Amino acid sequence: MIPFNSAVADEVRSLVQGADDSTVDSIYRELCQLADCSPDGCILLLQVCLDEVLLNAGVAKYSQLKQDLLSTVFRYCLDKPYFSTCFCEALRTLSVSDVFLETLSNELDLSRAERVGIGLALSDAENIGLNLKGQRFSIAQIEELCKNPAQSISNDQIHDIVVFLHQTDGLSKHMDSFTNIISLFKVKEMPFHVPVLVQDSNVRPASSHMEMYIGSFDDDFDSLLSEIGKEISMADIITELGYGCTADIAHCKDTLSLFEPLDDLGISKLLGAVVTTAAGLGEAHNTYSTFISAFGNSQTNDSFQSTAWDINVLVDSINEIAPQTNWTSVMENLDHEGFSIPDEGAFRLLMSIYSRACKDPFPLHAICGSLWKNLEGQLSFLKHAVAAPADTFTFKHSSRKLVFPDLANHIQGNQAWYCLDLLEVLCQLADLGYATLARPLLDYPLSHCPDVLLLGVSQINTAYNLLQYEVLSCVFPALLKDTKNSSLMNYLWHLNPSLTLRGFVDAHSDIICLLRTVDICQDLKILSAVLDSTPLAFSIKLATVSFRNDHSNLEKWITEKFSAHREAFIEECVKFLKESVVNTTHAAAEGVIQQPQATITNICWESCPLFIKVLQSHSGQLLTNQLVDELNRVEAAYESRTQSSLGRDIPTSEGGSDDIETQANIYFHQMFSEQISIDAMIQMLARFKESTNKRELAIFNCMISNLFEEYKFFPKYPDTQLKLAAVLMGSLIKHQLVAHLGLGVALRSVLDALRKSIDSKMFMFGTTALEQFMDRVIEWPQYCNHILQISHLRGTHAELVSAIEQALAKISSSQNEPNIGNIFSVDPHGSGSPSIGNTEVYPHCISRSKVTLEIL
Repeated sequence: MIPFNSAVADEVRSLVQGADDSTVDSIYRELCQLADCSPDGCILLLQVCLDEVLLNAGVAKYSQLKQDLLSTVFRYCLDKPYFSTCFCEALRTLSVSDVFLETLSNELDLSRAERVGIGLALSDAENIGLNLKGQRFSIAQIEELCKNPAQSISNDQIHDIVVFLHQTDGLSKHMDSFTNIISLFKVKEMPFHVPVLVQDSNVRPASSHMEMYIGSFDDDFDSLLSEIGKEISMADIITELGYGCTADIAHCKDTLSLFEPLDDLGISKLLGAVVTTAAGLGEAHNTYSTFISAFGNSQTNDSFQSTAWDINVLVDSINEIAPQTNWTSVMENLDHEGFSIPDEGAFRLLMSIYSRACKDPFPLHAICGSLWKNLEGQLSFLKHAVAAPADTFTFKHSSRKLVFPDLANHIQGNQAWYCLDLLEVLCQLADLGYATLARPLLDYPLSHCPDVLLLGVSQINTAYNLLQYEVLSCVFPALLKDTKNSSLMNYLWHLNPSLTLRGFVDAHSDIICLLRTVDICQDLKILSAVLDSTPLAFSIKLATVSFRNDHSNLEKWITEKFSAHREAFIEECVKFLKESVVNTTHAAAEGVIQQPQATITNICWESCPLFIKVLQSHSGQLLTNQLVDELNRVEAAYESRTQSSLGRDIPTSEGGSDDIETQANIYFHQMFSEQISIDAMIQMLARFKESTNKRELAIFNCMISNLFEEYKFFPKYPDTQLKLAAVLMGSLIKHQLVAHLGLGVALRSVLDALRKSIDSKMFMFGTTALEQFMDRVIEWPQYCNHILQISHLRGTHAELVSAIEQALAKISSSQNEPNIGNIFSVDPHGSGSPSIGNTEVYPHCISRSKVTLEIL
């Protein structure tokens, strides 16, 4: 469950502030629905109440009607089972002073019982200071009932508070705490059972905790309170007497016999007290020796100065006194106020007690079959249970386990994360406001068995919730990217298609995830189902990538979606087109982009004309002109973007057109994004060069011109795209696709690049390009001499230098080869830009070979 955003809080605040006589009832009902819908709704409502009450405290102009509304809403929340948790969370960001609760109670006109209740509710607070403020406030309310020290507390007043706490779902769990507070005061009559301080030294200490009853209240009510008092007493006395209670079976039985008959709930509370005090009681609390001395026991005090509980003595004593004890029931009753497992040692102690008492597997339903009332106690148990070694605690015998054949060989440890009940209860705890405590329990499975965790949360019976979202966002993208997980994705789809769809949608901003989603949808033949079941924004992008090689199917899909969704689909399409134009422009401005982003960018860019065409053809069916205008603006932006090549505006080639530039740019984008190979590009350019089609010839000239113009930007290219440019440049020379001045520009570009430092990008460009036309370089001996004069080339590419030298050696020294050196006027500053030499040298070459004529 995802918390409400600030907009909802503003709406609630607006409702309260705008309440009047005619709307107050409907506003009250609406606010109560918010408290009913979830703990998060209750938290939000309490926060607004607190803000409004405290902000307007003492303000005369604040209407009584609004104050009554807030008071009524607060009382409605007070009766919710999760009030304590929500109230503590609502106060978490506030600065709670010592008079805060008093001011709040006065402004809301709370009764004495309600004031005691909100103080007790703060015992759930993680903040110790807030917890203590709540206790002091509750005690102060009782003190108010007996301002005269000589006057006993009124029995009726105390009874009213007891009844209120017992009948209020959100506060009934704090009855024990209230009972303990009352034990601090002198009570006139006690129609309820609480520990009473004993002043008479002749009375056995144990009797100071026996129940007293004076009064004539309802028998069932008295019975309930009697049981509460008895259970607290046994645990309190045992821990007060200390470790010496378990020094031997005889004395342990003597102590326990004071509380006969022992029942399962009482034993469970005793065990809760024992594990909480597994260490640290110290000599100050080890008073058992003093206790037995009071009865004239002849053994020395030192015999009972133990330093730890002897669980064998404790369990054996319980089994002898109460042989009918149901240890499964004892574990089921661990859900009582105050139960908590503070550390790993305490957990091991509890498991040792159960192992000693019962040979049956631990009853897993007791700790993860359902939510406890004591949620913190349940979490403390689960925290240690999931991390325990298998010989201490195991989930192997769980009745609801994850089943997936491919994971069978990976099962290890105590199998906690194969237990669906565990995952379900953790999700429920997270939704009740305990996400920060439940989330760390997932650290291990997220790191060591994420596939198990993902499949587990996919099988539980809860609605999509906060913890499932956490797992999905952390695990799904990584598993989706791994091609080895195809069978897992297939299983996940059939197991929980709704969760799988959410995973696809949430992960698609990662380009690799989007491409893998396409592959999985096609492999599993679920593309149509996914496109029909996901939000339009996602389905548009998925359809575009899925049908990238089949525009007829894409056009059909666009038309069908328009018929089904009309304006909503048009709006999402316009957003998609805007995003495609912006992404392409941004990527081009940053230089040639890397895979796989380039693939998606180009696919979306190339689909834009199809989207525009189909949507424009249906523009007459739209209800408003606004969407038509949006489409027209997007189309204009697209056409404007097509005027640039590789992110820079290129002048239109002589005799060319916007269409020629656009198509040339598309070919370059496809090559640099590796959608088409260099070989395919060369074959296409060779065909265009010899074509009788004027458009194809124009595209060829435009691409050659743009490539030479782009040379000055090559140093900024990423390595992968620079290498592609080098291979293209060298291949143009090799396949004689450039001649005369074009050939001179290309050769000079390569030569200048070779002269750059060996650690530069352009040196890599030069050597890569040269490698492409090595079989032709000997056609220009003077060019070869220029190459051989580059000293650092010999050290890095000796094989190239050697090949050129061997080729020159085979040429007869008497052969008269034309000198083309002047064509490459060397820039003394080593400029990387190609420059054509003085054209006066051309006449000297006219009578030479055909190759020379081509160079000119």
